[in-house]
Amino acid sequence: MRKGFTILELLISIALISVVLLLLLRVMMALEVINHDTSYASDDEIARTEIIQNIESDFIRQHLNGLQIEKNNEQIVFYLDMDEDKQLIVSKNSITYDGEVFSIKSVNAQYGLCIDYTYTDLENDYYLINFTIPVYIDGENTTSRDDLIFTYMGLKNEYSSYPNEFVC
Repeated sequence: MRKGFTILELLISIALISVVLLLLLRVMMALEVINHDTSYASDDEIARTEIIQNIESDFIRQHLNGLQIEKNNEQIVFYLDMDEDKQLIVSKNSITYDGEVFSIKSVNAQYGLCIDYTYTDLENDYYLINFTIPVYIDGENTTSRDDLIFTYMGLKNEYSSYPNEFVC
């Protein structure tokens, strides 16, 4: 009786090992994405929380009478017409609100300059505004949990002015 492998057994073994290595590579790539997301989330979580808290507290304390959005190659500017006029300036590496700058600490993360904005008319002269500032990690928006999401519901008046849509 001969001991050893036939060519068919060798080819089948190589094919099985290739499949296992391919699956292992996919798992390692997924872990790399999770690692980047986690490092951004932990490094910049406080800054994101402060930005959202400052803007939403102004939304609650002051009535939003109007909103304008302007975009150029380097930033998006939200002009918020409230009891006090405020600006929210989004650039790739920082957000400035009411004169306070919140910079991204993670080197692999940046804010997206293509926001998701919706304006919805509701019943009884109410309206709803939603806008999301995406966060890109290594050029990809892999998860929405790091995005900055703002929502405002208000009562329309004759002085209010809001864009119905915003296209990047």
